[in-house]
Amino acid sequence: MSKTFGLILAAGKGTRMHSEIPKCAYPLLKKPMIEYIVDKLERTMIDEIVVVVGFKKEAIMDILKDRVKYAEQTEMLGTGHAALAAEAVLGKEEGTTLIQPGDMPLMSIKLTNKILTAHRNMGNDLTVVSMDFKNPKSYGRIIRNKYNMITAIIEDKDCSNEQKQIHEVNSGVYVIDNQILFDVLKKIKKNESKGEYYLTDIVALMHKECKVGVFNVYDEWLTMGVNDLYSASVAERYLRDEINKSHMLDGVQMMSPNTITIGHNVVIEPGVSILANTTITGNSIIRSGAIIGPNTEIHNSEISQNAEVKHSLVYDSFVGESSTVGPFAHLRNHANIGAFNRIGNFVEVKNSKTGEHTKASHLSYIGDAAVGSRVNFGCGSITVNYDGVNKYQTIIGDDVFIGCNVNMIAPITIDDKVFIAAGSTVNKDIPTGSLAIGRTKQINKEKYYDKLIKPKSEKNEKNEK
Repeated sequence: MSKTFGLILAAGKGTRMHSEIPKCAYPLLKKPMIEYIVDKLERTMIDEIVVVVGFKKEAIMDILKDRVKYAEQTEMLGTGHAALAAEAVLGKEEGTTLIQPGDMPLMSIKLTNKILTAHRNMGNDLTVVSMDFKNPKSYGRIIRNKYNMITAIIEDKDCSNEQKQIHEVNSGVYVIDNQILFDVLKKIKKNESKGEYYLTDIVALMHKECKVGVFNVYDEWLTMGVNDLYSASVAERYLRDEINKSHMLDGVQMMSPNTITIGHNVVIEPGVSILANTTITGNSIIRSGAIIGPNTEIHNSEISQNAEVKHSLVYDSFVGESSTVGPFAHLRNHANIGAFNRIGNFVEVKNSKTGEHTKASHLSYIGDAAVGSRVNFGCGSITVNYDGVNKYQTIIGDDVFIGCNVNMIAPITIDDKVFIAAGSTVNKDIPTGSLAIGRTKQINKEKYYDKLIKPKSEKNEKNEK
């Protein structure tokens, strides 16, 4: 039985993106553009995916790894030359190939299957996917004869004034029989002005002897290409709207959804509320009853049931059930916040785990620490985890009260039921049930004001006289 292949052309540099990475690796909502394409193709009728790489191929290969097969375009000689590079992988395969640019992240699973089905049902040797644009500038025009049959695709710069008035344009997506593909690609002649081989020329080469048809896409945004930073922002808007709509229909409440950005892989359970200016990306999971935002960013993190995160940053971390984070808190590097915690104003937690009912309400740093349950961090208390060379761990037991402005110099172990006096700097382990005081004795200098300020005032008065 013949196979169906997906051929993604991803060898280009994309100079208009003004980026050091290949265009197809450019992130949309923090996810590489080409990964959207492969994710969707894997869920279509396509059996096998081949990606043509070229400029900085390692970047593309590092993203996709062994999910696809690779062909390499060693010289940047146009789309026809790029497709021909796949002969080494697909040249002996029987079946049908869908050719898609690597900068087209919005094409849906449903649309791809419709295109492949239409190609098969119409008995075409080649199907060109077109779209209608009110402003078709820069797109290749679909040329039809008096019988309305497609005969050619003319690139915008090569069009006559009459041809420029045509609104049906080429999307860059094709479906073609493999037995024909590489033979016709070898017949393409180099364009004299550009010095490139145009994939679009296969229409003019095939229409007389083969059956060439057109599949027209009505929602042109589905087949839009991302060629510059502006079009990347447009694509992100469509992605954002599509993703947000899906979540809202599944029971997620969003306030001002046009200001909310949700990544493609994010899982959000029904009953979650997301407030304005919030971004959730990566492999994040938001559990039922959670309230996220406003002005919050979450990446690769899990927020548990009934937790609340507002005006805060949460990266690669976990927030336990019914805990509150923020405003202006920062969790990072695998912070693991237990249930019923309070992580408050201007608190940073890094690579640390807390138990239940622990509070750090304001102005604290908890780094490289294992913290028990029912621990209270006073304002300004910190774990001093770094000596300038190495980082060390602070271990804190249950039912510990840490006063304001306490420095806990790691490595240190603080056992259960300990009190640490405000203003202390502790650098030794503290046993269970102890009160630790690590500050110098207070000294009051009486009449200091008169000795310091009054003589200066008298001196100034003499100078003025």
